[in-house]
Amino acid sequence: MPEEIVFLSFTSIVAVTTIAFGIMRSINKHLDRKWRVQQGGPGHEPILAELEEMRTRLDGSDELRDRLVELEERVDFAERILAEGKRPDELRAKSS
Repeated sequence: MPEEIVFLSFTSIVAVTTIAFGIMRSINKHLDRKWRVQQGGPGHEPILAELEEMRTRLDGSDELRDRLVELEERVDFAERILAEGKRPDELRAKSS
């Protein structure tokens, strides 16, 4: 059972990290396009609108970061419990 918790926590952390890197890659791509427009490229209006949309999405990434921190704390907790070698029934008895 504890191994499943650790595995699920680790999988969740990997998923959130993958999403965060995808967002950062998209932002980098859009910032590069913005830089090119500022250098005199044509058709900058749609690019600037898209950049503004990406800024809005980035504001929502704070929630993802908070969730990632929470998952890391849970994994640390699960690792400490596993390292102590306690079984779930012992944990319930201790918390009562």
